[in-house]
Amino acid sequence: MEKEAAAIYGAGKVELIHDDFLHFAGSMEDNSIDLVFTDPPYELVSGGMKRGRLLYRGGDIFKNGGFRTKQIEFAAWIPEIYRILREERYFYVMSNDRNLFRINETCLDSGFRFCELLVLDKKMTVPSSYYPKRAEFILMYRKGRYRKVHFTGSTVIEARMPRGEDKRHPTEKPVPMIKHLVECSTLEDEVCFDPFMGSGATGEACIRAGRRFVGVEIEKKWFRASKERMLEAGYG
Repeated sequence: MEKEAAAIYGAGKVELIHDDFLHFAGSMEDNSIDLVFTDPPYELVSGGMKRGRLLYRGGDIFKNGGFRTKQIEFAAWIPEIYRILREERYFYVMSNDRNLFRINETCLDSGFRFCELLVLDKKMTVPSSYYPKRAEFILMYRKGRYRKVHFTGSTVIEARMPRGEDKRHPTEKPVPMIKHLVECSTLEDEVCFDPFMGSGATGEACIRAGRRFVGVEIEKKWFRASKERMLEAGYG
């Protein structure tokens, strides 16, 4: 890691860490986090997808060299999530259809209990070799026993995907969707965590929901984008 890695921005309500989660996890205490929401890195499968689908505020992800970290083995980081999560707390992980089953197998092997498979209806389709794709998936797990908080809505969540200048990261997920899940699964001022925070959509959602947030990001440009986002969201 370069010298700037492990730099920390913020304190109290928001803490952003520029580091590799697999490196930083060793400094995190057992049973210290109330919720984990993340959209983990994995190989992009282009299929029939148009390049324009991965345009974002900074340009075209393919022209700009793609992602530095394309994939981390699920078995390398999911057990760490289980360790740092408190008992009776929840873990949400985004997935495409290709990784759904491997994520589930790893989560169950790590000790998690499966709760729900949520569907994000993106209200837009992406070309595919078979049926055009309109959905992504959110696997929900818990550590330990059931904890009733504020579960509302249904297992299908309709949300407009960020576009144009609103889209800071090529694979960014909608802040309102994340905020809804955060509010359903935590109490005010509890600690939420994203080990692969990208441009900080989870952090913004937590600020707007009145929760504390800790996020880790290995790539410098996304770490900087997260800091900018926190300022725009009213923190800092």
